[in-house]
Amino acid sequence: MVRNENPQRILSNSIRMRFFRMKSIVPALIGLSFFYLVFYTSCANIGSPTGGPKDSIPPVVVRTIPELRSTNFKGSDIRFTFNEYIIPDEIGEKLIISPPMKKKPVIKMKGKTLIIEFAENLRKESTYSFDFKDAVADNNEKNPIEDLRFSFSTGATFDSLRVAGYVKNALNQEPVEKALVMLHRQKDYTAFIDSIPDYIGTTNKEGFFMIDNVAPGEYRLYALTDADNSRTYNSNSELIAFADSLIVPSAHFHAETDTVVNGLDTMVVTGHVDYQPGPQFLMMFEEEKFDQYLDSYKRNQANKCDFYFSESLSDSFRVNLLQPSPPKDWSFLETNLKRDSITVWLTDTILSNQDSLKFELRYQVLDSLQQLVTKLDTIQMIYSAPKAQKTKRKKNDVPEVPTITLSNNINSSAHDIYQRIRIEAPEPLASFDTSMVRLFSIVDTVKTRLPIVVEKDTNSIRKYYVDYPWEPNSNYEFQVDSAAARNIYGFPNNKIDQKFKTQKEDFYGKIILTVSGLNDPAIVQLLANNKEEKVLQKIQVLEDGKIEFPFLKPEKYILRLIIDSNKNGKWDTGFLADHLQPEKVVYYPKVIKIRSNFEYKESWEINYTPDYKKLLIDEEAEKEKARKKEQEKKNKTQTGE
Repeated sequence: MVRNENPQRILSNSIRMRFFRMKSIVPALIGLSFFYLVFYTSCANIGSPTGGPKDSIPPVVVRTIPELRSTNFKGSDIRFTFNEYIIPDEIGEKLIISPPMKKKPVIKMKGKTLIIEFAENLRKESTYSFDFKDAVADNNEKNPIEDLRFSFSTGATFDSLRVAGYVKNALNQEPVEKALVMLHRQKDYTAFIDSIPDYIGTTNKEGFFMIDNVAPGEYRLYALTDADNSRTYNSNSELIAFADSLIVPSAHFHAETDTVVNGLDTMVVTGHVDYQPGPQFLMMFEEEKFDQYLDSYKRNQANKCDFYFSESLSDSFRVNLLQPSPPKDWSFLETNLKRDSITVWLTDTILSNQDSLKFELRYQVLDSLQQLVTKLDTIQMIYSAPKAQKTKRKKNDVPEVPTITLSNNINSSAHDIYQRIRIEAPEPLASFDTSMVRLFSIVDTVKTRLPIVVEKDTNSIRKYYVDYPWEPNSNYEFQVDSAAARNIYGFPNNKIDQKFKTQKEDFYGKIILTVSGLNDPAIVQLLANNKEEKVLQKIQVLEDGKIEFPFLKPEKYILRLIIDSNKNGKWDTGFLADHLQPEKVVYYPKVIKIRSNFEYKESWEINYTPDYKKLLIDEEAEKEKARKKEQEKKNKTQTGE
């Protein structure tokens, strides 16, 4: 009989059996202990639909070859016969076989019988476990058998130990589904990189995994998002996790005598099997490895060439124009904040009018010995200008002088009182006379010029900033004279004259948080309440005390705390070779709703444990959900349903 297994019962199994005859209690207990150490699942009942318009009963296994938990198996395939026709389409994708096979088995159907044909010889003296997940479903309504498992041994011994636990993303604490979890007998971490594991399992939606039928011994436990299905860690883009210590699985049956039921010859014996070690909690992370390469490039406009790299570029980066031969000072280089994106602005119109440009890029990469060397890439970039519409020109028309428009981030009706003004040009600026930038306060009809400083962006030759301590609910006027700035082609800017009003002070809310229980320095991050959880603000905390997040828009927010062990002000990932785990992360348990003119005061005691579960309660959403449920109940009562 093949049995289904409920993961929630795996880590703490309980059993109840009756034994008749007092003289047979001891042998029966021995047999019972052996049975539960070997295998524990919940039996798939044989049955058929009882009627009704829709079949809701999953298929039932009526026969297997070999039998469940059989030993000394020498066959080349295994067979499962069901009480109805099944769909085998997802079995090849979802079936996990442990110990893993180098070659995938062949999946066949013969009537109601599923045949799994092995493409290689099985290991000797090994116990094999087959985890089908929910891949087996009936042909009619696609009702799946949940957590179908099967096992047998090629030797005389049937291994019955197991390792189970959960895999989470180390930074956002979300469960990781479909992660590959592995046990290696080899102790060195290099086995994770160049060898297939001895046992494998996968995680479900809750991040839960269980590796069954493990032989006694000592193992290293790893997890991997196996992008290439190699069952090895061979790509920097793969997330990994590892247990801190060796895993030594064991199991012990604890029998307990309950009460006499009927007479002296009948008694109830209860007990449970303890599997050790307990649940393992693995935190997945992406290692910071230097793997530099040119990821992509584009030329979407004639005078602009963009290059995107996988890593930040060093100061040794160089870009040379090979064809056509360039004049002196032929380009401006602009980088993003991370320096993994480079924009080459062509300053010479003769060059920008060329359809084809040939570049040479010089940047540093790691060679096979992990030494920095210079790599050269030759890139051909093509630009095809869109066809201009033909217009008739009048005889007395004067040609227009090209100009540029400087954009800004001013909100005319409600500019944020904590936000500086950003001035941005569409192309690099050759000059900008900042004395021609003015800011005025307006009270009634009186304009007063205010002292300001215009600062250049340290990473961009197109951006400038004006910072000022804004008064709430006040009127201002911002001006930039025409021709104050000129781009690298000599074109002047258009004039800016924009009046605006700052936001009211009572529009904002505030979070006042009292943090306690800190044993190490920490970082408290204010996050957007969305899937990306963008970091909006952060505060570094060295000890218990109060922190404030002021001037918050009336929205929902999330709080995350990072145990900043090295006091560097950021979350640090792990490193496999040094056996270094990522820094610990815990979330405030509520989604915080900020209202205008409101202070949200809360206390937060930090008590991190490995089994910490991210659970964010949105009280407003829960109330709305309860309200709708109550309304539906009333509607059903009124309609007599």
